[in-house]
Formats: sequence, C-alpha cells, structure tokens
Amino acid sequence: MIALPSGASVAQYTPNDSVRAQKQDNVIDIERRSTDTDTVIEILSEGIPAEQRSPLSAQDVTLGLMSVEDALNAIITEQRNSADNATEQFIDAIVVQMTGTSDDSASPDDVSLDIPDLALFEDSSHSSDSDSFIQRGQIILKYLGEQLGKLLNNEFEGDLGRWAANLTISGLRTGLVTGTLTVIRQLVGFALEKTLQSNAASPLTRSVIGVVAQSIGPLLNILGAIRDECNGTANAETRMARSITLAVSAMALTAAVIVPTALPALASFSTQMAFYTFAQDLVNLFFPTGDNAKPNPGGTAAAGALNAMFQFLSFTGMNYTAPHSGPGYVMAQGRTPPASEPESFAFQLSAWVEQQANTPFDANLPIEARAAQIVESLTPILKDDAARGGYNGAADVLGQVILGQVMHTLQENPSEEGFRVNSISARIPTAEQVANQFLSTNAIRTSIGQIITATVIAASRFFSDLPISKEMVDHMVNTVVAMVVFVVRPGTTYVNARTAAPKNP
Repeated sequence: MIALPSGASVAQYTPNDSVRAQKQDNVIDIERRSTDTDTVIEILSEGIPAEQRSPLSAQDVTLGLMSVEDALNAIITEQRNSADNATEQFIDAIVVQMTGTSDDSASPDDVSLDIPDLALFEDSSHSSDSDSFIQRGQIILKYLGEQLGKLLNNEFEGDLGRWAANLTISGLRTGLVTGTLTVIRQLVGFALEKTLQSNAASPLTRSVIGVVAQSIGPLLNILGAIRDECNGTANAETRMARSITLAVSAMALTAAVIVPTALPALASFSTQMAFYTFAQDLVNLFFPTGDNAKPNPGGTAAAGALNAMFQFLSFTGMNYTAPHSGPGYVMAQGRTPPASEPESFAFQLSAWVEQQANTPFDANLPIEARAAQIVESLTPILKDDAARGGYNGAADVLGQVILGQVMHTLQENPSEEGFRVNSISARIPTAEQVANQFLSTNAIRTSIGQIITATVIAASRFFSDLPISKEMVDHMVNTVVAMVVFVVRPGTTYVNARTAAPKNP
C-alpha cells in the first residue's frame, strides 16, 4: 500500500482529469504571495550562520519549491503506474473521501483493505471486548511471570519482597529436601531396627555396628583436615572448626560407651543419621544453596543460640506429637519390660492386639515371644514420620533465613542489598567440589548429626534411671541437645572458610 506523502496535494493521486484540474487550480501562486515567500526565506535563514548565508530572492525560493513539487509528482506518478488495480481503487477512494467529490469509478463501499498482520493493531482502542479481555489477561500473566521470576531470583529491592523471596527459596529448596529426607530417614531406621530385632542381633553385634556408624563423621573430618593441610588451604578458622567438632564427637561416643545399653541402640540410630546426612549433601552437590552472609564471631554465637532454641522446640514437638517413628518406635514396642513396668508392656501388647484383631492370640506365649511377634507385625506410622519431617524442615528453613539474617547483620560490612538466600540453581560438580562437599561440609554435618544422636540416646538412658517423670526426662534431654548444638556451631560456620590454594610457580 502506498502512503500519502506529507504536504503533497491530494489531487496528485486522482487518475481522472477533473481531479487533476482541481489540483492545478489549488497550486500556490508564489508570485502573488510574496509575503509568504519572504517568511519561508526568513525561516530557512534562521538555521544558517550569518557568515554562510547567501541572499535568496523570492524567485529562487519559488523555483526551488517547484522543483521539489515536480520531483514528488514524478515519484507518485511512477508508483501509481506500477500499482495494481486494487491499490489504485483504494487510492481513488481515499481521494474521494478527502476532497468530498463524487466519482462513480471509485466508490469507498467497493474498496476492501486486507491487513496481513493483525498484531499491528493489538493496542487499538477499536478492538472488540473479547480481544480487550485477552489483552488484559496477557498483561496480567506477563506481570505475574515477571514478579515470580524476581521472587525466585531474589531480585526484589524492598525488605518485604526480600524476606518473601528468602522464605520462598529456602522453603522450596531446603524445606522440601529436609522434610522429604527426614521421612525417608525414619523409614530406613524403622526397617533397620526391625531387621536387627527380628534376627535377634546380639548386643555385641549391635555395638560394633553402632561404633562403625558413629565413626563415619569423625573419620571424614580427619581426612578433610589432612587434605586442607596438604593443599595449603587450612587456616586458624578451619582448624578450630574441625577440632571442636572432633572433640565433641569423641565425647559423645564416650558417653554412649559409658552409659549401659546406649551403644547397642546406636546401631540403627547412627546408621539412619549417616544415610540422612549423605543424602542431603548429595542433593547439595548438584543443587547448591547459600547466601551472602559472611562468618563472624558475634553472628556465630547468636546463630548458635537461636539454632539451639529451634532444635529444642523441634525435638519437643516430635516427642509429644510424633512419638511413633523410626527405630525408637520399634524399640519401645519390642522392649522386654522389667518387673516394675508390667502396665507399660500391657499397654504395648494391647495396642498390638488392636492392630492384629483378626489374628488369633495365644495367651500362653512367653513375654519374649510376644515381643518378637509385636516387632514382626509392626508397620510404619507415616503420619508421625511426616510430622517429624515437617518439624525438621521448618527448623531448617527458619535456621537458614533467621540465622543467616543475624549473621549478615553482625558482620563487619553488611551488604547494602540486605541478606539474601541464593536462588535455586543446578550444576555438574567438579572433582574439587565433590571433595569439598564430602570432606568438609558432609564431614561436619555427619559428625554433628551423630553427636546429637549419641547425646539423645545416652542422656535418655541415663536420666531414665533417675526417679523423675518421663516429661522431665524429655525436657532434660532436649536441653542437653540444645547445649551441644550451640557448642558445635563454629564447626558448621567456619569449616569452609578455607584460604585460596597457593599457585604453582
């Protein structure tokens, strides 16, 4: 389609003689309008420096304008001669509309305009209601997509948006992974303890399994320390982190050895914890997480105290709302009671009978045989397993966001952008990243997990022998665990504070 040039006479576009005559009648008579010519000369002269100006007469301007007009007419004539009939009819119809003349050869009603690309008119105010509704929907979807991208990439500038992004990223990444792996961990521990009891594993066998499982974390810690020293990346912070964790690991294992019946119980508890920590670090290896907080003493102490509080609340919630989970559930159901606890075993036995209502019950079986039957018939209570996963996942999310915020606030030069959890990402790890993950992060994580396990088992068995209620025992055990979590916090904070490896000359 040929556009009308700006300033061109409409009559130039008409093919008939009447329109062409009208164009000629409307041609400006430059000679009779010398005032307008002088005005044109003044306008043209304003943009030219005084030293470069040359005198222009009215005749010169007239000849120049006529030359431009003739050139435009020649271009229009050439384009019209090469246009097809539909284009020529369309031009004639527009000329008729603009000039107000009537011409039977070009009726506007007979002219149709074919628009190949309707996208050019998307923002037109003449669109139908349905088109406008679709456009509004597209705008809303585009806006929501942009906001979702900012949320997942943690790009909001305000504090509210930043906190929302931190919680969202941490919940989707840390919360889901921790909660899911906690449920799997409890099921693994349940199956392992049931297998050990069903096969009548001896206390010696269980103790050996417990010691081996409990030594995994400290062994990785020692190997990581040796690697750091050989690579020249060790420093005061990493040595302190590894030393504190290794010392507390030794103390926890010693407590489990000293307290009667504690070490055999670690056969299933420590094994399930090792599975859990390795699975977590395997996920972290391919889907890393982090933040922009830098380790500092004040933040480490505050984060340790807050983490201890979160763990106390988490363990307390598990004790009272999800007690039937993992190896502890199997131990409680299959435990042969002392003579002073007939009611406790009777309660356990009646619960088993309710589960096995269609199974004939032989009252002549000895207590040991009844306990074996109970163990063999046990099935996981997924409700309690899921509840423990929820508690653990929530504690980890709060720990990552709130403890990270505290660490960031107390560091020497906080970022102007505020504390931010890194967006969810994926990678193919290198050999260096694999070694760092399992000989540093996993070494400390596994050690701390096994420290907590040994502390819970040893403290529970020790305080249970005292003349105090079970509720008091639970609170005392959880308090001891919180203290241990506070003490080992520097290990988690500083184990990856390695110095750069020296370059080979």
